[in-house]
Formats: sequence, structure tokens, C-alpha cells
Amino acid sequence: MIKNDHPAPDVRRPFPSPQERRVYRAPLGATRVVREPSRDPGIVVLSATGEFDMDTVPCLHEALADARHAGAQQTVLDISQVGFGGSSFLHELLAAHFSHRRLILVGPIPHQLRRLFVLTGTLRLFHIIRSRRSIGLA
Repeated sequence: MIKNDHPAPDVRRPFPSPQERRVYRAPLGATRVVREPSRDPGIVVLSATGEFDMDTVPCLHEALADARHAGAQQTVLDISQVGFGGSSFLHELLAAHFSHRRLILVGPIPHQLRRLFVLTGTLRLFHIIRSRRSIGLA
């Protein structure tokens, strides 16, 4: 009989409390999504940084899925520090738009992302604000 010294991995980690900070990282590079502490348990605040393509977008997927599973009334995603977003990035944003109660994108929106939204006709779907201050999140 072979003894396994490693316990089975936890498939679903518990979602952190609204006061906890959590970092979702891509396996390679500096791409990440940070869940920031929120005073309001109904609001999940995420900040995305880096370049999001097919290989790096899983960290965004996981962060958005955790926000949805936590039952957030609002998911606020700051994309002002995203250097590149490909079709897989857009796919995640569209999925979140349709599956979250309310998704708010915070900018200013980088030129490349604005162009992606315009070329695909998706710009009008997203609720975009210029800064966190406009919704009371400084």
C-alpha cells in the first residue's frame, strides 16, 4: 500500500471576508488581480494589473467567480492598470456582466481596452466610471 503524505487539495477555498485582502496571480509574469478590503460586505472591489490573455486570464476568472459566489451586490473592477486585454479577457468581462448582480468597471480605461470594446461593440454593455471616488471608494 502506498502512503500519501500530502492531503487532497482543497478544490474550493472559502471566500475571504470583506475585510481581507487576497491576491490572485497568473502562473507566470506580473499579471494579477487583487481583492481589496471593503467596508461594505455587499461590494467586492478588485484591481487588475498586467496583460490578460489566454494564459493569464484564469486569475481574473477566479477572482470574479469568488465575487459571484460570495453573492456580491456590486463587483467593482479597476482595469486602469491593464496593459493588454485579449479576447479571453473580454470573454471574462462579458461573463461577469451577465452573471453578476452589478459589474462596474473603473478607469480611466486604457486605450487598447477602449479600442477592444469599441471594435467588438461591447462598450455600451459596461457600466464604466472614471474613478473610484465617484462611487465612494477612494
